[in-house]
Amino acid sequence: MKKTSILMLLTLVSSTASADDLCPEFANMVSAISDNGASGEELGMEKAVAKQRKKGIYRGFDNSVRLEQPTASTSVNASQSFAFRPFSTQFHPNQQIKLYPFSTKKKYRELVVGGTTNWGGSKNRKSTDNSIPLKFKKIGDGCYKVTPGVTLPKGEYAFSLASVGMGSSADVKGTNAGFGSSVQGQTWFGFSIK
Repeated sequence: MKKTSILMLLTLVSSTASADDLCPEFANMVSAISDNGASGEELGMEKAVAKQRKKGIYRGFDNSVRLEQPTASTSVNASQSFAFRPFSTQFHPNQQIKLYPFSTKKKYRELVVGGTTNWGGSKNRKSTDNSIPLKFKKIGDGCYKVTPGVTLPKGEYAFSLASVGMGSSADVKGTNAGFGSSVQGQTWFGFSIK
């Protein structure tokens, strides 16, 4: 009986400690959960800039979000999950976090989000929401396990986090980042799948 009680106590303590170890320390942060599910590594915050680039003679301009460096500093396996501590628990996590695929260039990663034509029209109507669907499971007080809804192929990805209540959104499709696009209020956390 004594051994069973000790084993139950150790199991309880270890499960509580692992939930704390998985979740980021601060709100509006994301951690990569280790393969064995015992710990979490916080993803580095990325510096994001909004850019406009000329596309050919007649194609106008593409607006994009760029992250510094051609690859993220954190690499994960395609099967790994993430832990997210939302800014506000009064809103569903899906309103506060989105995952986007980025293409790699020589000196940066890029996500094209819309643009303008040569005649002043908008390309935003052609842009679609290319965010990757996410699944959420509560794993602690104010902390959620985030799993991509599809298997992610090798490449560069980043979570866009919104400052809920601050007038910003995690969404970057269409007019939300079209004319005079801005990343103000958004926080980005990138990772690579090798």
